[in-house]
Amino acid sequence: MTKRPAIFLDRDDTLTIDVGYTYKISDFKWMDGAPEALQLFKNAGLDVFIATNQGGIGRGIYTQADMHAFNAHLCASAVAAGGYIKDIAFCPHHPKAITPPLKTPCASRKPGHAMLTGLAAKWSIDLAQSVMIGDRDTDVIAGQAAGCHAYLFDGGNLETLARQIIATHFPSHLEGLN
Repeated sequence: MTKRPAIFLDRDDTLTIDVGYTYKISDFKWMDGAPEALQLFKNAGLDVFIATNQGGIGRGIYTQADMHAFNAHLCASAVAAGGYIKDIAFCPHHPKAITPPLKTPCASRKPGHAMLTGLAAKWSIDLAQSVMIGDRDTDVIAGQAAGCHAYLFDGGNLETLARQIIATHFPSHLEGLN
């Protein structure tokens, strides 16, 4: 199978506004330009994946079911906005987890890169041609460790960054973008 490039995104404060361990659908709100960025990536023919630390699970603040419900709403909202999220990887571990198994350090929790390499193996992604975008240094470190190009999102407009990334890394995908 031919490997394809992809876009990896952090979730909180990259795609959605983080209110502090965000898991309630009622707290869902896009970051500026996020729906437009997802639409641009889809129109450019790039698969989009989310790699997100979800330490609130380990800390007992919310459950995996709560997170999955929020993520389902996020994915449905992405489709409604003209975008698409192909898959989501998450890490429930946290240094302050309330149960020992979730307190254990793991290669998935960013800055670890196992979420990205796991998605790459599952979906036949060419990591060297892919891009990781996140709002923290740990996102950039994870992306670079996985072999991706990595960008630190400054909280401005994600559409602006998406256009820059497509023009820089995927110029052959520009056809048909407005």
